[in-house]
Amino acid sequence: MRLRILRICFVIVYALLNWNKVSLAQCPGGGPLQTVTYNYTTNLASLTDVVYSPYKFDPAMGTLMGVDLTVSTLGYALLEVINDVGASITYKITYFRTDYITGPGLGSGIVLDTMIVFPNIDIGASDNPAVPSSDPPWKSNGINADYSNYWGTIQAAPVHEDEDGNATPRSFSQTIAPSDFGLFTGPGPLIYNYDVVASLLAQGIGGRYTQRIVTLNTEVTISTTYTYCPMSILPEGKLTFSARKTDNSNIALSWIKEKEETGITYIPEVSINGYDFSSIGAMESQQPASAGTVVKYEFDYAVPKSAGGKLYFRLKQTDARGKVQYSAITSVTVENLQELALTVFPNPADRQVNLQFNSIQKHGLQADLVNSVGQIVERNHIAPNGSQQYALTFTKKHQPGIYFIRVTNTATRTQYTSRLMIR
Repeated sequence: MRLRILRICFVIVYALLNWNKVSLAQCPGGGPLQTVTYNYTTNLASLTDVVYSPYKFDPAMGTLMGVDLTVSTLGYALLEVINDVGASITYKITYFRTDYITGPGLGSGIVLDTMIVFPNIDIGASDNPAVPSSDPPWKSNGINADYSNYWGTIQAAPVHEDEDGNATPRSFSQTIAPSDFGLFTGPGPLIYNYDVVASLLAQGIGGRYTQRIVTLNTEVTISTTYTYCPMSILPEGKLTFSARKTDNSNIALSWIKEKEETGITYIPEVSINGYDFSSIGAMESQQPASAGTVVKYEFDYAVPKSAGGKLYFRLKQTDARGKVQYSAITSVTVENLQELALTVFPNPADRQVNLQFNSIQKHGLQADLVNSVGQIVERNHIAPNGSQQYALTFTKKHQPGIYFIRVTNTATRTQYTSRLMIR
């Protein structure tokens, strides 16, 4: 099929006021700020999809001071209209598209409305027009040999063109508020929900036609730049801090201090995301037996039943003069002791599993099979049956390995996730 093709791309732009840009030139103690940038690019698997950027900030690297985020989208839509009458018709063809993105750092989300109008599209007569009695009356009976009754193009939204005339994405970064740093820190991916709504309208006097959007393709790139202070505030060699899981309910914290002084307060702190820490107790320094004696401290932490995944620990030290210093952050992984909202069995499995919820599901469900790098490899829709258990059969055999089942309630948007091994 011969097409008249235009290649136009589009970039979604969202920017906030940069009032919270990092203004510190140095970290506490005089060290310089460090930066690291991660880029993640993926293609949407459907018009409603979830993008998993795997690059959160690792709190073991240091203290997060700033986050800059860029979201860009390169998209294409293949449109076609076929004139189905025996006379040439001039059509006005309009392409509508709206993109929605929601997720960490985007506030209420990004909304891009696109409308492209082709005001005078002459489409030649069909050599075999549909008869009025056909169902529908403008049913296409084929296109003539020279395609004169056919119009097609690839379209999207306007973009920036460089000096060579190449269409390139426009990139606009926004600075994340410190109150949202916890969303960008710790384990797991950055999760963005993406929805596309598109339509095509052809208008011609006396015309009968068929129209469709043949395909939509969308490439999404998420770039995150983290500014941080390396976590080496306490002089190395003077204090060593560690955390060790004794069982799934208890974690043993310990630290060794050389050249101990009196009047020092130690406060162990815990965090579920590596950014927001809270105190879990306090201990006063102990006078060593001699100047060369190393003092060892131990502290037991009882893991809450609601905790699951990684827990982050650090030690806050305050001396008699009020000077505060922190240890490096260490982490321990624990299992969630509460009843799981979603259980998948059998596990490992081949092509069929059962989904067991801890409550009755009253709405439709969308079940995504996600691989270890956050890509959706299969999507299924499940009708509600008023029970807590559903059977899920994969449409094909997937490579053996670790996957995740993510189930979304299509009405409430509640999500459940469970780990699955495919053999």
